[in-house]
Amino acid sequence: MYFPVSFKLYYMTLLRKSVITGILTIVVIIVGFIFLLKGCLAKYDERSVKTPALVFEKDRKAIIFSIVEFQKVTSYSRKGNFVRKSVNTNYYIQTNDGETAALIHSKKIKNHRDIRQYPVEILGASGTTAWLFMGEPMAFDAVTLNKTADSKILEEKNPALLGKLPVERQFYSFNNMDNNIYFTAKDGTKWQLNTQTLLITSSSYQKNQSAIAQKLDVLQQQEKLIQANLDTLYQQKSLGLSKDYADKKISYPEYRQLNSNYYIERDQLNSVLDSFRVQLRKWEKDKRKMEETERTIENLQRTNLSFSQTKQNQDTVAGQWFGIYSDEELEKLYDRVSDQAAHDETIRRKLFAGSFSSSKNEDAIINKAAAKSSSTVDFLAAGFLVNKKTGRPVRLPGNQSFLIVHKEQVGREGKILITNVTGDGKASWTYNTQLADWADWVYTGKSLYIFGVNNKSLGSNESNILICLNLENGKASMFDYFTNKLVKD
Repeated sequence: MYFPVSFKLYYMTLLRKSVITGILTIVVIIVGFIFLLKGCLAKYDERSVKTPALVFEKDRKAIIFSIVEFQKVTSYSRKGNFVRKSVNTNYYIQTNDGETAALIHSKKIKNHRDIRQYPVEILGASGTTAWLFMGEPMAFDAVTLNKTADSKILEEKNPALLGKLPVERQFYSFNNMDNNIYFTAKDGTKWQLNTQTLLITSSSYQKNQSAIAQKLDVLQQQEKLIQANLDTLYQQKSLGLSKDYADKKISYPEYRQLNSNYYIERDQLNSVLDSFRVQLRKWEKDKRKMEETERTIENLQRTNLSFSQTKQNQDTVAGQWFGIYSDEELEKLYDRVSDQAAHDETIRRKLFAGSFSSSKNEDAIINKAAAKSSSTVDFLAAGFLVNKKTGRPVRLPGNQSFLIVHKEQVGREGKILITNVTGDGKASWTYNTQLADWADWVYTGKSLYIFGVNNKSLGSNESNILICLNLENGKASMFDYFTNKLVKD
């Protein structure tokens, strides 16, 4: 059969259109399926904040700096109660407004494949710079999130470190006394990294040595140095002068003048030495008490503490003793002031106020007989919230008031509440955190920042909630790292 050329062309064009349409249809179906699959998998993605976080202040505004872990699910299957999923993990740094809790900036830093050694965590703050460990020491400007240090930058600044920076977290220690980093290089040499200049100096720092012991060592070394200078001065300008005068190398008037100068220098050095010795004796005298406080502060730097570790039940302020106990607990209480928390979480407690005195050993002794309570309310499982920086109960500036932490109900599901209570037992406000446990908290004077978890998809050591609590009025803002959004009331 014969077909005209025009018909053949028409037929071929129609055929091509059909093939193209078919291919496009298949592509659309495949792309649609991929997006549908991604959409289905996306609901299993997990985002959480890694505590501790840092709080910075810029232009009188607080900024919360944190590391955020984002687990993107690439495959998911469930068989009975057993769930299997594969994830692609990325780590971000993020800042939130300290008043509104709103997200300010977020920046991806590394994929889990880029990190050879864990954990990923915050090391500390130095000025407005956040230091963290993410397979290597890194630093970021807390305002701009610009990177200011990593292994490459540190090696460029310090050629002696080329190829010697360890990749394991255990060899780095952030010292909160001077905000510098001390580390052991791969060859075993020990260094101090100045977190402001990024320059290193040789160091004899011992990781397990307490800050009190370090301070005592410094004072003792300074004392020895001044004593050595005094000995040198005596040898050169006292004995030496006498010998020169006896040998008639100098005249008597010259001898008197030089000897007078010697006494002036000696007295100046002796004055400095006496000052150091006063400091040294005071530190030696208070060493036991200061080391106890240091241990308390060190223990508080951990995260995911128990409820009992967030509080203490006694404090002394301006010559007064304050305690939060039941009548029965107060009667049995040892009369020496202690920072131990009362652990029975089934007891309701009220605020007591009284006086204390010092024993021969300079221990603070409570006058329990004079302790009275004017509180009109009592609190379940209550205690004074502890300031993690001082190891002592939080004392609000401007007035004599405390933050009392207590429970909504007994049992594991009981939510933690905070009440601002004045010294005479009056409650100004109460805020329910809606969290049974806190992963961490940061007190700044004006605000309290609380981290915790309320998402069942996350583990007990993961957190998704940030609470920014205004301590003047008890009002709060909340941010959910899991959804990356503010939580509306």
